[in-house]
Amino acid sequence: MKKRTKTVYALAAAFFLTGCANDGIADALKSTEAIEPEENTLLSELNKVTKQEKALQETFEKTLDESDSLTQFSDGTAPVFENVKNRKTAISAIKKATGEMKETQKSLAENDGDKVPKEEIEGLSEEIKKLTASLDDYSKQYEKNLKEEETYYQSLADEEATYKTLTDGITKLNEEDTKTKELLNQLNEQFKTLKKQRTEAEEKLNSLSESSK
Repeated sequence: MKKRTKTVYALAAAFFLTGCANDGIADALKSTEAIEPEENTLLSELNKVTKQEKALQETFEKTLDESDSLTQFSDGTAPVFENVKNRKTAISAIKKATGEMKETQKSLAENDGDKVPKEEIEGLSEEIKKLTASLDDYSKQYEKNLKEEETYYQSLADEEATYKTLTDGITKLNEEDTKTKELLNQLNEQFKTLKKQRTEAEEKLNSLSESSK
């Protein structure tokens, strides 16, 4: 009889522990809390790109004024190439952080806990998908811009380069930059929306977590 009673208690305890593990709240909180540092990384790297862009014009003009500027453009030692390199590094970091955020979104989407607030989590998951898609577009466009910048700077050292080479190249780069700025403005709005969705989801999850104690 005692043996049977112990078995019943063991089964009941196993059922209770399984039920707690499957409510999904702890996992959902872990995922939502991972989003903020990912956001901060992305915003930091985007700001690095913007900072380098602001320094580019002065760097470019200074190089043009130097007597050996053409040599610097041909051998890749001009400061503008270092600027391009710094932005490449930032874009690589953005792509990495975007991948991490996609994994977080996947964890949220796959959380089938019976106590998880579906509306808030689904809304948050959808916003992450929109943001990461825009980040992919931004990174792809920016990498294209950087390649064109490098080609343009190298072309300035060509023997057949003229003033038209200089001005036409700048016009083309500015056109591409406009596309990038449009994507950046879109990202700014999406980050605001994501923050709102994340805050609402965390508040709901924390409330459910407290009430289940």
